[in-house]
Amino acid sequence: MTHATSPRRLAALVVVLLGAVSSSLYAQALSPSSVEVSLRPGESIDIAKTVVTPVIPPRPDICFLADTTGSMTASLLNVRTNATVIMNMVLAAQPDSQFCAAQYRDVGDSPVFQVDQIVTANTASVQSAINTWAADGGGDTPEGQLNALTRLSTEAVFRPDSTRIIVWFGDASGHDPSLGATLNSTIAALVAEGVAVIAVPVTGGDGLDATGQATAITNATGGVLISTVTPGAVTTAILTGLTNLPVDVSMTSNCAVATTGAITTAFDPASQSITSGGSALFTETIAAAAGAVQGQTYLCEDRALLNGTVMTDAGGAVVLETKTVHVLDVTAPTAACVEGPNPGGNVPKSKNADGFFQLNASDNVGLSLVQVCDSASAFCSDPFAAGDVVKITQTPGGTPRDERPGPGGITSHIFLKGDAILSVTDTSGLETRVSCLVPPPPK
Repeated sequence: MTHATSPRRLAALVVVLLGAVSSSLYAQALSPSSVEVSLRPGESIDIAKTVVTPVIPPRPDICFLADTTGSMTASLLNVRTNATVIMNMVLAAQPDSQFCAAQYRDVGDSPVFQVDQIVTANTASVQSAINTWAADGGGDTPEGQLNALTRLSTEAVFRPDSTRIIVWFGDASGHDPSLGATLNSTIAALVAEGVAVIAVPVTGGDGLDATGQATAITNATGGVLISTVTPGAVTTAILTGLTNLPVDVSMTSNCAVATTGAITTAFDPASQSITSGGSALFTETIAAAAGAVQGQTYLCEDRALLNGTVMTDAGGAVVLETKTVHVLDVTAPTAACVEGPNPGGNVPKSKNADGFFQLNASDNVGLSLVQVCDSASAFCSDPFAAGDVVKITQTPGGTPRDERPGPGGITSHIFLKGDAILSVTDTSGLETRVSCLVPPPPK
């Protein structure tokens, strides 16, 4: 004698099937959740990425399609008893799930096909519809499932952006054609509407997949064919199917748009199909364009797509990875010592014989330090601002020093043992050094 699975036993079973005892274990994730890298212009880096998918694909519309012919009494009882528990467990994993219920028999029966409840978020309405199922009719062994699957693909009224699933269970093969629906036309209708089929063969008749219809339909729609079960195990089989559906996983990034092309990303592979609840692995290549602004920090985001839909968590928030890309400054600062004006108005007899210099410095990002150093010692002056005018005097036997202010109101008078070296360092730590040569006094 077969028995319906009790709601308490079913709840325990679902915990095992979904691999969790709390809703947090239903959580999907994108790892790493943040990336921070530094790149030179024209440089790229590879980052490994893992997408942990939900155990049930996102935003599912799940239609229960039952063979309600005479041999299905025990199977229908099993599902009627446990339908609400099934729906609540699915909702725990995917809160925006919706459901519908439909049944089929065969030509000459009433109904030959009927949608008892179109897709709805109201689980009580779906349970009420399932409660109307009663085993009756059937006549010959093959039933009218091809007609039912074809019609349900459109009459369920799926949401436009949902993951569409038909959970189909029965114990007998089907006519081909069935009220005009052939196996090929049925597959075409399901594929056109983007419906995945979970087929649950039940013992009792000649077998739901006796002629290979269930195999062909589940293979073509990206669904799941469950091994034949007894009537008392239909609910368990339905849950097994719902937690073993394939899901197409891909990645998308707003980096190119957010950074106006300065930062681009590419993913390998472009997409992959895995069993939902598993992990998809990607390699992301992050590249800085040759023209990316040096010293600039760019911000952008990556998202995972499941069946083309952005992955969200149980609360509906988008799961994303934040990206911070620092473009390194690779351009050294400019530095130049140019002859400066003599504040006293004297005109030297030879070029810059008085040793007045203007310290010119610039950088594409920013200056950090401008100094005058001594080639013959470790001495370096106090910092200057770009454009300051100084007087440089060589005193080979003297003590290097920086006297401020210099004569005539210039910034400094610098005394050095050796030649003067203008050292300019930018905020990235890049340094440029040039000589400021003082000609020997004229004879």
